[in-house]
Amino acid sequence: MMLIETAVPYHRLARLHRRSARWWTPLSTLGVALGLYAAMLGLLLVASVVWALLPGMPNPSAWFDDPLNPLDWLMMLGPLAMMLPAVLLGVRWGGRRRGTIHSVAGRFRWDLMLRAAVVVVPVYVVVLAGWRLISPPEDFAWPPLDARLLIIAAIVLLLGPLQCAAEEYVFRGLPQQLLGTWLRSPAWGILLPVPLFVLGHGYDWAGQVGIGAFALATGVLVWKTGGLELAILLHTANNMVLFAFAPTSPSSLQQGPIDPFWLLIDLPLVFGVTLGLCVWVSRRHGLRWNEPLRSSTAAPSSAPDKRSLSAGEEGSAVAVG
Repeated sequence: MMLIETAVPYHRLARLHRRSARWWTPLSTLGVALGLYAAMLGLLLVASVVWALLPGMPNPSAWFDDPLNPLDWLMMLGPLAMMLPAVLLGVRWGGRRRGTIHSVAGRFRWDLMLRAAVVVVPVYVVVLAGWRLISPPEDFAWPPLDARLLIIAAIVLLLGPLQCAAEEYVFRGLPQQLLGTWLRSPAWGILLPVPLFVLGHGYDWAGQVGIGAFALATGVLVWKTGGLELAILLHTANNMVLFAFAPTSPSSLQQGPIDPFWLLIDLPLVFGVTLGLCVWVSRRHGLRWNEPLRSSTAAPSSAPDKRSLSAGEEGSAVAVG
C-alpha cells in the first residue's frame, strides 16, 4: 500500500495508507461494529429468555442494581464488555489497518500501561478507598463472606477491566480515529463523544459533571499519549475500586444524586493524574506540552536531525513499547 502521510498522531492513523484513508472507511467501520454488537446483544437476549424460562433458576433484579446479586453484575458488565470485540472486529473488517485502534505503535503497549499503573493504581486506591472509609454511605454494612460474594468477585475481576476497556475503545478511540480520517483537528474526536458518554449515565448534575470531566480528560490523554492504554488504566483503576466497595452498600449501583462535595475530590484526582501522565510521556519522548506522540512509518536514518527527534516524528513512537 502507498503511504500518504507519515508521523501522524493517534487520531490521524488512517492517513497512513490509502485504503484506510478512503472517505467511506469510517462509515464501513462503524457499520460493521454496530452490526456485530447488535448480533451479540441478540444472542444475549435469547440466552436470557431461555434462562428465565428454566424452572428454579435465580434471576437478576428488575434494574440490575443489587450489588449482592451475581446476575446483576453479569447483566450490568456483560453487555458493555461485549462492545470490545465488536469494535476490534469492526475496525479490522471495516477496512482499517490491524493494530492502529490500539496506539501509534500498532499494538497495545502493555509495558507503558504497567509502568504507569505502579503509580496510578495506588493513588486511586488511597483516594477512593480513603473517602469511602472516612465518609461511608448511610446504608454501609459489611456483606457476609460466602459463595455468592466470591462469585461476584470473580465476575468483577473478569468483566470489570473489559468493561472499562470497551468504553474507552468506543467513546475515545473509535470517535477520534473515525473523525480523524476526515478532520485534521483532534478536538472533534475529543469533544463530540463527551455528551454521549454523559448521557449513558443516570446521575444528577454533580455526577454528570464528574462523568463529563472524566471523558474530557481521557480523550485528551488518548490524543497526547498516542493510544488507549493510559485512559483504560484510569478507567479501570477508578471503577475497580468502586466495584470493590459496592457490596458494602445496597444503593451503590443506583445512579442517582451525588454529593456535590465529591467533585472537590473527583475533579482534582482525574485532572491531576491526567496531567501527571501527560507530563511523564512528554518528558519520556521529548515532546512539547501541546504535542502528541506520533507514529513513525519512515525508515529511521543513521543520523536523524535534532528537530525531528524533539518533535517526536521520527523516533518517539518507535521507542514506545
